[in-house]
Amino acid sequence: MSASAVTAAPARPVAARRLRALAATTVAAAVAGTVLAPVTALAADGATGGAPLTMTLGAPTPDGPLKRGGATESMLLTVTNSSAKAQEFAAWLPGEADGPSPLLADSVVFDVTAVDAPATTSRVGRQDGSWQGLFFPASGDASTSFSIPAKSEFTWKVTVGLGATYPTNDGDFTLTAGALAGDVDDDPARNTVVFTTDPKITPGTLDLTWVRDDNVVARPGRRAGLTLTATATGPGEFPAELRRTISAQGFRDGAGDPDFILEAEVGGRIVKLEETNESQWELPALPKGFGAASGTASIDVYLSLGENTDITKDTEVPLEALFSMGDTYGFTGIPTEVTAGPAKSTPGSPSATPSTEPSESPSAPASATPPASASTTPAAATTTTTTTSGSLAATGSGGTGRYAALAAVLVALGGAATWFGVRRRGSRV
Repeated sequence: MSASAVTAAPARPVAARRLRALAATTVAAAVAGTVLAPVTALAADGATGGAPLTMTLGAPTPDGPLKRGGATESMLLTVTNSSAKAQEFAAWLPGEADGPSPLLADSVVFDVTAVDAPATTSRVGRQDGSWQGLFFPASGDASTSFSIPAKSEFTWKVTVGLGATYPTNDGDFTLTAGALAGDVDDDPARNTVVFTTDPKITPGTLDLTWVRDDNVVARPGRRAGLTLTATATGPGEFPAELRRTISAQGFRDGAGDPDFILEAEVGGRIVKLEETNESQWELPALPKGFGAASGTASIDVYLSLGENTDITKDTEVPLEALFSMGDTYGFTGIPTEVTAGPAKSTPGSPSATPSTEPSESPSAPASATPPASASTTPAAATTTTTTTSGSLAATGSGGTGRYAALAAVLVALGGAATWFGVRRRGSRV
């Protein structure tokens, strides 16, 4: 494939964003088939004066670096009720690693036990690929909040350590305590702890590019070729295979069926990829242990249209490659666009088919899932823009939207059952 243009995604960090202030909302949610009573909740983004509850996360002890699979550290989480009446309270503790790899469910050791509070149960949850800790009364479930009596305080011991699977390409781990229910002053300035790791590393990135051929329009029986590349920098490696999902779900030009066909060159032959969802396909995964020593992983993909396409004029089709790992959802991705049109382009269209456009018929569907294939030869390019940093925001899987979406569910304290162990694989916003 002759490479003449490169598309690369700007860095889109998935930082542990603070929850935005939520208006008092009444929500009824179902957990395990039971409709829960509505809950009114306020999630504070920093303190606004006069909040009846104040939450403080103390310093960890012993204070020192954490080793993978090594000793844990503990800190006190205190919530004080300064008001003259009982207050409802619930919290979460989202955590994030400094580095390109998302955290798996067992990457971090996490436990919360009552010191001067009702008996407590804690769990590690997943939502859109992020790591989050949650705790709640042992007498209830994840939909249950604590009731803190007037002029009193509850105290818990929070224990954190690095699991043996904590990614070797990630550095420090940051834990932040935030309110999910109750009128709480949860200022992150006193509720954020950064745990340094041993050995100390300077994390690298996972850089993605799309390289595409010029002057090729995807049509029925004609392929538009692109090359997707992934390069890891820095020390360490990814602790699980990296799944690569290609999506054209952002295509919204008119109603009907665009009848996209996606193929990939695997093991020296071009195979048709089966759709795992509408306009969504899975490429062979990059194997566990992918890192800087693996070189650049490149795979050629081809978009064409079926004979039943409803596309009637040359149109830009947005494609996105989304990377996920283990029990996470997409943690980084890169978009591009491909021009697609009918068998005969519209007269006068600027994207009319040039005389040099190849005429190729889509291959027959692959009879089985193709094996993983990663070339270590970088694709040539003449123009390079920015590169990814191994993180994704501005979609349903990252940034403020990720935490706001989760908060909207958990503020109701009824959607927590859908939070634990769930990996969303459908359409994203």
